[in-house]
Parts: sequence; C-alpha cells; structure tokens
Amino acid sequence: MKIKLFLIIFFISFLGKSQEITVFYKEKRKPAQISRRHAPMDTEHFKVYMDEIKRIKAASIADKDKDSTDIFRQMIQEQADKMSAHSMKIFKETKKKSLDIPAYDFVTVLKIKNENSLYYPQDKVSNDTVSYTRTNKTGREFVDERVNYNNSEIIYINHKKDQKISSLKIYEFDQRNRQFLIEEKLMDLQWILTKETKKVDQYVCYKAVLNNSDKRVEAWYTKEIIANHGPKGYYGLPGLILELKEGKKTVRFHKIHLLSSDTMDIKPPTEGEKITREELKDLPSKLFNEY
Repeated sequence: MKIKLFLIIFFISFLGKSQEITVFYKEKRKPAQISRRHAPMDTEHFKVYMDEIKRIKAASIADKDKDSTDIFRQMIQEQADKMSAHSMKIFKETKKKSLDIPAYDFVTVLKIKNENSLYYPQDKVSNDTVSYTRTNKTGREFVDERVNYNNSEIIYINHKKDQKISSLKIYEFDQRNRQFLIEEKLMDLQWILTKETKKVDQYVCYKAVLNNSDKRVEAWYTKEIIANHGPKGYYGLPGLILELKEGKKTVRFHKIHLLSSDTMDIKPPTEGEKITREELKDLPSKLFNEY
C-alpha cells in the first residue's frame, strides 16, 4: 500500500515538473456547407431565344422611327423573360440529393514547452467540394455540388514575451480561402474559479468560467499537470485545461505525451495576410459591401 501511494505521489510530482508536454484534443466538427446547383439551359431552346433577340435588335437598328424604340425594347424583354422561365422550369426538374456529411472527430494538438505553446490541427485542413451529375428522362444533365468550408487555426503563445500569434482560415469571414495572420499581446483573462470538480480521464479537474468574454467560455483544468496553457489559445489557469466549452462547441481531452523523445521545437506561424483582430471582426461587413 505504501509503495502504491509513493508511486502516485511521484507520478503527480513528475507531471507537475514536466516542461515538455504534447496534448491531443477531440471535438465533433461538421463543415459549413453551401449548395450550388447547375442546371444547364437546353442548347436548342437557348439558341432560338438568342436568335430571336438578335433579330429584334437588328430590326430596331434598321427602323428609323424613334417612337418604336420602346416597342422593340419590350419585345426583347419578353424574349428574355421566356428564356428565364424556361431556365427555371429546367431547374425545378432537378431533384435535390443530400450531400451532407456527418459530424466527425476533429483532432487538435497542443505542444507545450516551458512558457511557450503551439495549438494546431493534427491533420491538414482544407475546403473540399462534393458533386454529382444526374440525367433526367429527357436526357438533360444536371450538376449538384456542395462546398464544405472548414475553419483552421494555428495559435502560438509566448508568456515571457506577452505574445500571441494566430494564423487563421475562417469561412464566415472569407470564402476565398485566404489565410490571415494576427500578432497581438496576451489578454488578461479573468477566470472565475469554482469548487466544482469532475474527472476527465484519470485527472481530477476543476471548473472555471471566463468573466471577460462576449461568449460563454467554461474550462475544466487539472492541478495535477502544472501548465498555464489550454486549447484554442486559452491560458491563465493554475493547471492544464483538459476540456473547454466555447459557446456550443466543446473540445475534449484525448491523450497526452510527456517528455517526447524528440526535441520539441515550437515556432510561431508565419503564413497569412497580416491584419489586426479588429480588422478581422470588421471583415464580414467589408466583404458584404464589396459584393
């Protein structure tokens, strides 16, 4: 019994002194999806409408009576309306097929070395397009496609330099697949520590709620691993954050590696268009005005 107790105390002490840690987290993710449907215009009918519009335009040019201009313009509009109605009829003939993909486990990594940390996706994140082609009874082909937009964030924190550098791809702000780089000072995160506890894996965790945030942020941290870090760029608690609830999204502890055999090299991200946090917040309205 004494030996067992000694091993437990030694293990906890070992975790507390460990300066190089790699933590893996899991979260359920589902990409934002935008559907597009391509219903090609029937070539033969399209040609008939276009030929008729050309004929009317030629007649209007040849007619020297300026009073008839409005009549020709109305005739062209009628042909354009017919062409649009025909296109809509074809479009409605398509049957929508679900291209939804189920939620999946998205794994992220938090590397910690002394006062530095780097948080990033385990696998490369990119947008992808799913599509299918079908032919209706009349032989017309239709293409449905769905673009899956995936967010990506790499967050570097250096407590000694009071520095945070983030490389972000966020579809809500920009669907042109641009990457943004934000360099900023660390905020003073005001955590409210509670006495509420629960076990996450084998670790006893305490609940903390972030006070100075525009959204609900709840963290579960363990004092058994002394590390002032956590997932998604959160920090400032007296122990490693093993579970984080940010709004409706939850990032959960998956596994941990202590003192990796490889020398851990933590470097800040460098890729992306440099902007400020405020500029990123203003980007949706700016893009809306551009379009």
